[in-house]
Amino acid sequence: MFKAPCVPPSPVRSLTRVPLRCVHPGPDQPRRDFPAESIERLADSIRLHGLLSPLLVRSEGDGQYLLIAGERRLRALKLLNRQWAEAIVLTGGARDVALVALVENLQREDLHYLDVAAACRRILDSQPITQEQLALGLSCSPSALANRLRLLKLPEPVRSAVRELGLSERHARALLALGDEGAQLELARQSAEEKLSVKQLEALIARRAARPRPRARLGPLLRDNRIVINALMDTVRQLRGIGVNVRSRVEEGEDCVNVIVTISAARPEKSTNQKGAFQA
Repeated sequence: MFKAPCVPPSPVRSLTRVPLRCVHPGPDQPRRDFPAESIERLADSIRLHGLLSPLLVRSEGDGQYLLIAGERRLRALKLLNRQWAEAIVLTGGARDVALVALVENLQREDLHYLDVAAACRRILDSQPITQEQLALGLSCSPSALANRLRLLKLPEPVRSAVRELGLSERHARALLALGDEGAQLELARQSAEEKLSVKQLEALIARRAARPRPRARLGPLLRDNRIVINALMDTVRQLRGIGVNVRSRVEEGEDCVNVIVTISAARPEKSTNQKGAFQA
């Protein structure tokens, strides 16, 4: 469970009025999805009530500002053709600013858990911060953060399907147990269509994992190795040609081809069996 920190990072900040033409969205924006209808509703609210929460920016010098948080508000203001907006200008290290951006988005409107995971991964990859320190900054346990980061191991088509189908984070985590992208997509769709609970999905995955694997068909294997088998049979024929009492047979196993050669002595009581197995 991710919650807003009780004591968020506190870079130095000041409130000022900035021209919107000088505010540029940052590449580390945690939120990636901006539905048009959501921006239009926010624009209507700002038109009626004004901008209740200032933008969060960092001065880049020369009168330019990097947007840290508030891209929905920025888009709504531009939709209203506003030229200026109140903004909190941060002064601090890149690590603290990146964490503030993530926390600010978590406080205002729930981010999709995949967006949070991607934002956390970007912070870990780009800033001098450990996973434990990041978990502390987000007021979550290191294991909760690790579990969320694991979701990024899902193939991109599966992550897109999970998002579009509205599956929960625990549903997505259950799909990790399947190593096959096709199976993940299949069960993701089934979960959404049949409204499966997490326990039902986990049981379905467990049953699928317990299914016996189909027995390997060795027909192509036998054909591919026919030259080797024929060579062994030629040896058997040569032994017969010099008077050796020899018999042979070929048996198809589940994962190998057994070539069994039996050589009998002249007197039955001294017969011996010599078996060789050709492992395909």
